[in-house]
Amino acid sequence: MKYKKSFALTTCLVSMALVTGCPSGGKSNNNGISPASLQGHTLHVAISSGNSPFSPTGSYVFIPSGNGNSGSYQLQGSGGAQSNIGTYTYSKNGPNTGFLVETEESGTMVQNVLTFTTVVSGTIHSSSSNKGGSQDGSFTLN
Repeated sequence: MKYKKSFALTTCLVSMALVTGCPSGGKSNNNGISPASLQGHTLHVAISSGNSPFSPTGSYVFIPSGNGNSGSYQLQGSGGAQSNIGTYTYSKNGPNTGFLVETEESGTMVQNVLTFTTVVSGTIHSSSSNKGGSQDGSFTLN
């Protein structure tokens, strides 16, 4: 009898875990609002603050070409933000976050954390490990 109750309880718990999923600690799934890739999208950024070598003002449009997770890009800056070209990689890091790494033609590497508040907008934090500085802003994904 004791064995049957233990087996039933274990079966119940395993079934609940399979149906509801396990909290954190596991790989993120495809649920959430951050896209799996940037394929077919452009990123419009309004800068709210920044420190050298990043601009504290202005805006830019990030235009990727490639498979959506890596390829080349063109960045069209205005109002203080500089334009540049280079290569990028993008990965979905969680249900609401994405990680975009730009390697500019000059060799500057920029790491961007995109935090989605809707499926098409959110905030962005950019920093450079080899040049220093950081920048914050908001974005829309078209």
